[in-house]
Order: sequence, then C-alpha cells, then structure tokens
Amino acid sequence: MYDVVIIGQGLSGMLSAIWAKEQGYHTAVVASGTGKIIQSTGVFDFIPGSNGDWKAWKDFYQLNSLKKSQFSNTLEKFKELTVKLGYPYRGDVDHPISIVTGSGHLKSTTLYPETINPIPDHGQVVVVGFQEVVDFQPEYVKANLQKERPSLTIDTFTIQLGRKSQRPLTQLDAARLLDQPELRRHCIKQIKSYMEEKNINKPNLVIFPASLGVENWKETIKEFSTYLGAAVTEAPGLPPNTTAIRLQNLLKKEAVKRGVRFYTDTTVIGCELEGKVIKSLRIKTSNRVSTLEGYQFILSTGGILGGGLEVTEAGIKETALKLAVNEFGEILCSPDNLYSIGASRGTKVTRFGITGGIYSIYSSSETIHKLQQSTIGGSRNARIKLA
Repeated sequence: MYDVVIIGQGLSGMLSAIWAKEQGYHTAVVASGTGKIIQSTGVFDFIPGSNGDWKAWKDFYQLNSLKKSQFSNTLEKFKELTVKLGYPYRGDVDHPISIVTGSGHLKSTTLYPETINPIPDHGQVVVVGFQEVVDFQPEYVKANLQKERPSLTIDTFTIQLGRKSQRPLTQLDAARLLDQPELRRHCIKQIKSYMEEKNINKPNLVIFPASLGVENWKETIKEFSTYLGAAVTEAPGLPPNTTAIRLQNLLKKEAVKRGVRFYTDTTVIGCELEGKVIKSLRIKTSNRVSTLEGYQFILSTGGILGGGLEVTEAGIKETALKLAVNEFGEILCSPDNLYSIGASRGTKVTRFGITGGIYSIYSSSETIHKLQQSTIGGSRNARIKLA
C-alpha cells in the first residue's frame, strides 16, 4: 500500500515523485516507457510556439487567481532542485531569453541549463558541427540565424570527432564521446586552428549541437570556453536531446536515492473503484497481471502526443485508467483521490500537442500541495502532516 502512486515518468511524474517523497509520502511510480522529456529540448517555455509572458501564460491556462509570487516560488523550487542535482537551471519569469535551436531559428525560453546561453544581438559567433553527426549542419544553422540576427557576423566550421562507426552518429553519441578528455582536446585543437586561419579572436559565442558531454558536461563546457576564449552554447534539435537526457537521468537518480519505488516496463490497464475513490491499479508486466494499491493517485501519462490520450473514431479516450473523458480529454466525474497533471488534463492545456515545461513544473507542485490538503488516506496522511 502506497501513499502516492504516480502513473508516468516524464517531467511531471518525476517532479511529483521527488516532491511527494520530500513530504514524507511512501511513493511509487508506474511507467511503461521512458517519459516524453527525452523528446523535448530540455529548456522550459511559457507557451509552446510563442514568445509568451507571465500574463499570457496565466490567461492561456486559466489561472487568473494565481499570484505571481506563488508562481515565482514554484520556479525557484525547481531551480533549487536542479542545483542539488548538479545540473543548475537559470532564468526567471520577467526575463525570457532567445536561444538558437538546431535549425538555426530562435526561440524564447524561460528556464534553461548551464549548457545554454542566449544569442547576442550583435558581434561574432561561430557555429561548429561534427562531420560524423549529420543532423546538425552549420551552414544551414547560419543561414537561418543570419535572417533573425542580421547584425551578427557568423562563421562556420565542421570538425572531425575521429571515431569510426557503422552508422551516422547522433548528437547523443557525440556527447558521450566528448566525455573523454582526449577527444575534447582533439576537437579544441581543430577549432583553434580554423579560428587562427580565419583570424577570429575571442568571438562572442560558439554554437555546438546538443553534444557537450553527458556525465562530464561541466568539464566540457569549461574546457571549450577557456581554450576558445568565448562563451559556448548548445543548440538543441532533433531528439534524443542530450540537454533533456541529462535532466531526466538526474531526476530519476534523485528519485531512487530518496526511496521512490519504480515499476518500470509496467502498463496500467485499468483501476478498481469503490464509490468515487480509486482503491488499486491493475498493472501488467511481461508475464503477469496484478494490482497495486494506494491512497492517492497522480495521472501523468501526457496528452495525445505522450500517449495518455488517444484519438479514435468515437472521440478521445484516456488510455491508462480507462476513465470516461469529454471532448477535450478531461476526465468526467474524476475520482476524489485522482490528480491529473500536465497534458493529462486534456487538450485545453496544450498547444501543438504539448503543454510546455513551465506548466508541467507548476502543475506538479500544485498537485503535491492539493494532495497535502486531502483527507483521503486517513491516519497515514494526518501523521505525515503532523511530522
């Protein structure tokens, strides 16, 4: 019997698990996949596809009673967690920045890790690609970036990682290789040689694909910026995104460290209801069907793109608990001990199929607060509150 059972291990699910455990709840996570976070850019926006701001965000998600101080406190809570994880995020509500993507286009974002730096309006930047990584083309990045930042002087280089492979390497492959000190030195030597040839001295920024190390990203960032005499940034592009994978790995490691129980490769195929309360989940592994009991349940399976909702000829269906939903995918007559977060709340909180990382962070924190106020769970919940 768990105090809290979370279905899904994306960003919302991981944060909910960590914060629930922080409050003393005996917590479990049930997940059939890896979580959609690895398909993200690893930076967190207000509203997907727009520059957005605090007021636009609040209006879009119909949070008119939310105070800015409460919202800012939630983001600070997330940033404090990332500092503990050793992968600090920066940014604040009032000062979104423009970053470059793997296509060379700019996007506005609010929270971003130390591997990301904003694009300057003026000055000189250098775009560096790897010959073995085909999904990042420096000339293509330059062409698009030049349109959006015409005052920039942009140079491009393509260097060799020097590692043979039977297939083209992904940006994640390159990041793993750059964890190796000798390979970093090999790359730095080539870049410095190109810069000397073109008489480039201390550019404002050097742009790389999302490949600046996985485990040893701090060393990679430090060495590249020191030896090149410039700030460096990743330009996140096609998944799997190293920028997001670092965060996912660290969140899961932290959840395990805190004592969260993970049921991986496990599919939720329904639930047992007693009146308006969920008593247990029906779960399926490769060779058996069993039940998992809990007092409180958090649905973090995502929306249509995440697989938590499915579009059929008869309308939208909720795929895990098999509960009835309306035309927007919102659960009808939701059980009293069920909390939907992020895109699991339906299409009203999504744009282009996703919610945006800021809403995922906020809804996770908000849900843990609601869970603490609940009377469901009897003496166990009361004991935790007193403790």
